Amino acid sequence: MGKIRSKPRWLILWGILGTILLWGGGFVLFIIDTITYYPPAPTAQGIVVLTGGAKRIETAVKLLQSNHGKYLLISGVQSTTTLQDLERILPFTLSQSDRDRITIGHSATSTMGNAVETAAWAHYHNLNSLIIVTSSYHIRRALVEMQTLLDNVTLYPYVARNDKKETFSHIHSIRLLFLEYNKFLAAYTGLIHTTRPKEDFLKNIP
Repeated sequence: MGKIRSKPRWLILWGILGTILLWGGGFVLFIIDTITYYPPAPTAQGIVVLTGGAKRIETAVKLLQSNHGKYLLISGVQSTTTLQDLERILPFTLSQSDRDRITIGHSATSTMGNAVETAAWAHYHNLNSLIIVTSSYHIRRALVEMQTLLDNVTLYPYVARNDKKETFSHIHSIRLLFLEYNKFLAAYTGLIHTTRPKEDFLKNIP
């Protein structure tokens, strides 16, 4: 009888161990993917850059200037920041044609907010394909959350990289990767998702 009663405990322990191993294996793959993911530069109707990391805006503007997209949305900019402010941090100048095609989005404060802001902007310009520019550790979750609201829009990932080869020591801390991996799992499994009604998008059109 003692052996029969102990079975559920062993099943629970094996279940916990299996979950930890599965999570750990996924984390290792996530780290490898973060370092090695280099998608090619695609061409789409629009480009969206999610602010918050080094080289993101610069990378997106270069895509715009090389005609990989007709319009550019810089999503998640602080409310007091203008395009002129952003120009000061770029290592190159913008033409008037570049400025006319760039929209500054001030309403997003999270990846979910980026998705809402992007959906409104894409609807306004009637865009059905977008390049999403962000950091390598963020790109997978960004695509998952954005696709929820942009189900009729083709999304192409593009990673903003530093000039130097990326390694753990000079780009990501383990804590950042740990947090982002768990956020990605939550988004992928539907534990977190954007639920804002599509009728509200037009209120956020730039």
